Amino acid sequence: MDKAFEVNRRTGSRAYALVGALFCLSSAAWAQIGLVHVTSCPAAAYPGTTCTFPASGTGNLLVVGWQIGGAANTATTISSMTDNVGNSYVEAGAAKSIDSSGGSVSDLWYAKNTVAGATTITLTPSASVTNAGVVVWEFSGVNQSAPLDGAAVLNSQAANATPTGATVTTTASADVVISLITVANNVTGIASGNAFTNDSLLKGNGWAHLISSSAGPYAAQWNQSPSGTFASSTVSFKAAAGVGTPLNACDLAPTFGTIDSSDVTAAVNMALGAQPCTANVEGAAKCTVVTVQRVIDASLGQVCVTYNGHGVTLNWVASTSQNIAGYNIYRGTVSGGPYTKVNPSLISGTSFSDSSVAAGLTYYYVATAVDISGNESGYSNQTVATIPTP
Repeated sequence: MDKAFEVNRRTGSRAYALVGALFCLSSAAWAQIGLVHVTSCPAAAYPGTTCTFPASGTGNLLVVGWQIGGAANTATTISSMTDNVGNSYVEAGAAKSIDSSGGSVSDLWYAKNTVAGATTITLTPSASVTNAGVVVWEFSGVNQSAPLDGAAVLNSQAANATPTGATVTTTASADVVISLITVANNVTGIASGNAFTNDSLLKGNGWAHLISSSAGPYAAQWNQSPSGTFASSTVSFKAAAGVGTPLNACDLAPTFGTIDSSDVTAAVNMALGAQPCTANVEGAAKCTVVTVQRVIDASLGQVCVTYNGHGVTLNWVASTSQNIAGYNIYRGTVSGGPYTKVNPSLISGTSFSDSSVAAGLTYYYVATAVDISGNESGYSNQTVATIPTP
C-alpha cells in the first residue's frame, strides 16, 4: 500500500484514513552565498599586467572590480577581460562610475558559472593606463544562469568625509552586494554601523561586500580622510535558487475521510491511477481518494525549497480535517528513507525550521498529520534540500 494512504483506525466496518500531509515550501528560500576569497592585485599598468588569484571553483561567480585614477580621459573603459581557462566576463550592467574632478573611473565585471582552475585575469582597457587597481572576489552559491540582480552608480559626488556608495535595491532575499568607491583622498574603513565588510583599501579606495538577508535597498558607507570628491559603483547578484518550483497542488491539505474496509485496496489503486477516480460515492470517502491521487501526482514533481542560511524552512497548508492535533516532520539522508523525526514535540502550526543541518549534505523531508487520538498519517510526498557549502 502506498505510504500516502494509510488506514490508521477502524470503527466497525469503517476504516478512517488520514491522508499524508502534502506540504509546500512557501516563501523564497535560497542557497546561502559564501565568499570564497577576495584578492587585491597591486596597482599596475594595463595592458601588459595580469592579476593572479587562488584557483576558482566550479559553478561559482567571479567579480572583478577595477579603478584608474588621474585619467586623462575618463571615457576609458575595459575593451575585454579574459582568464586562463576561458571563463566569459561581462560588465555588470551599467556599473561604470566617474569622478570627473578626480579623473577617476571604476567599474565591475563578472563571470558566472565558472570553470574550475582560473588563476589569472587579463584586462585590456580601451586606452593604456599606468595606475590601475584590480580586486577579484569569488562567491559560491550564486545563481548560475542569470545572477545579476541590479546595478547602480554615483558620479562626481561632492566632497564628503563619510561618503556613501551607490544604493542598489535587491529583488531577491539573499543577494551578495558589492560596492566600490573611488575617493579623492583615502578611505580609512567602513563607517560605524554600516553592515558592509570592507575587503580592500587598494589605492586608498573602498572595495566592500555584503550578503543580504532580505530584499531592499543597500548602500555601503565609508570614512574618508581628508574629505574629497568621490564616485561609486554597486552591483548585486542573486543566490542560486532552491530545488524545484512551486506546485499548483500546494493548496491541498491532508483530510480525514471514511472508506469501507473492503474498498481500501480499490481506493489505493484509484489513487495510483489504475482506474479513474471521479465518482463521489460514500461522501467524503472518494473525496479523500481524489486528494490522495493529487498528493501522489504532486510527489512525482518537485516542490519549492528554500534555504535560510544553513537551515531549511518548511511551510505547509493546514489540514481541513477535524480534530487535527498537529504535525511531524521527518528527515532522511537517502531518498525514500529511512526517515527520522526532527521535531522534538508535535508542531501545532504550519511551519518548521530545521537548523540541525550540515553544509554540503542533501536531506529528504516528509510530513505527517496527527489527530487528537494520536493517529498519524502516512508520509507526504518527499521534498529535497541540498545544503550549500560555505
